Amino acid sequence: MSDFGIRQMQSHAGAVTSNVCLGQDAIESAEAFAPYIERQKTMIAAHLKEAKLAGPQPTQFASGDEAFLVAARHTVGAVGNMLHAQTYIRQGNWVGIITLTVLESQLKDARPAYDAFVKGLRIGPPAADLSRSRGAAELEAEGD
Repeated sequence: MSDFGIRQMQSHAGAVTSNVCLGQDAIESAEAFAPYIERQKTMIAAHLKEAKLAGPQPTQFASGDEAFLVAARHTVGAVGNMLHAQTYIRQGNWVGIITLTVLESQLKDARPAYDAFVKGLRIGPPAADLSRSRGAAELEAEGD
C-alpha cells in the first residue's frame, strides 16, 4: 500500500489483518535517540489499554547507525491478544520506524512474510536531506 506498508489479505469481512506500517521522524542528535524511544513507549502505553511493554532491545538493521526493538502486547475484547513490534532505526538524526501489528495467535504464520519484507527494505533520509540535521525521509521496499 502506497505510503503505508503491507497488509495481509483476508478472505472474510471483519477479520483482523496483520500489517506492517512504515514511519519516520527526526531527532535533534544521536544522543536524543534513547529519550525519543522512551517517549514513544510512554505514548504507546497511554494509547493501548493495559499494554505490556518490552524493550528497547538492541537489534541489527543494515544501513542504520543503531536500531532498537520495542514490543507491546495488549488485549482487544473478543479479538484476543495483539502484538505490536516496533523497530526504530537511527541514521544520523533521522529515525525510520517499522511496526508489525498481528494477532498473537497469527504471529507464527505472519513472521516469515514480515522477515522477507524487512530484509528487502532500504531506509534512509533522501539525498537532499543528508546535509540537514532534520528532514523528511523515504522508505522503499525492494523486491516483490
